Amino acid sequence: MNNCVELYTADCQELVKRLNTAKKDMVILIVGEMSIEYLGRAASYAYPATRLLLIKPDGTLLVHESARVEPLNWQPPKSTIHFECIENALRVRAIRENPREEVIVEFINIDFANACRLALTKLTVVGRESDIVKVVLQNPSIIEEGAVVIGSDVSTPYGKVDVLLKKGDKVIVVEVKNEKAGIQAIMQLKRYVDYYSSRERIVEGVLVAPGISQDAFMLLNKEGFRFIDFRTLKSRTGEKTQTLEKFFKIAT
Repeated sequence: MNNCVELYTADCQELVKRLNTAKKDMVILIVGEMSIEYLGRAASYAYPATRLLLIKPDGTLLVHESARVEPLNWQPPKSTIHFECIENALRVRAIRENPREEVIVEFINIDFANACRLALTKLTVVGRESDIVKVVLQNPSIIEEGAVVIGSDVSTPYGKVDVLLKKGDKVIVVEVKNEKAGIQAIMQLKRYVDYYSSRERIVEGVLVAPGISQDAFMLLNKEGFRFIDFRTLKSRTGEKTQTLEKFFKIAT
């Protein structure tokens, strides 16, 4: 299945029709000589030059040149995109209501105009759970200062605990995920914590993951567990420690 279609036609009115159809669910890419005017909290103007205009179905508009990650000009999602013809030349207006801002792109000529259906996915953090576990085992202080390792992959009737730490009389159960954690991760951690609590231990549950859903975070707070984002190693109390990137270098 071809996910891209060519939009360009020399008839500007026909091009506008095609663009209005494509903008509903396709990413529009236009390369051509264009000028850019911005009106809003300030004002700017970019003289005609060959650039790439990119418009997404969510209303995002970006204008790129041949260098830099940042666009030369842009409008955020939920902007309203208008296509119109001025003396048979395409003009694109992207309007943001609050605060009121407008980007106006006027084409002198068009070299390329296509629309493509692109994926809408979530980024998966690179790194196996075993890699994160290894870092925690070699540096238990990143979970809690003064903690020592009891073991990893510790068997219980409910599965294997990723990392088991100890500080004084307290046992720290660490559950590791290499993707955004949901309610299931909290329930798994709860089973481990309840198991060690039933053996008359003082137990703390800690979840280590690159993110957590809102529902899971609410349940985590209800259970009194602690969440650590291993990308920045920030606890839910807001206390910031060293980042795991440093420790990955130590562990590998």
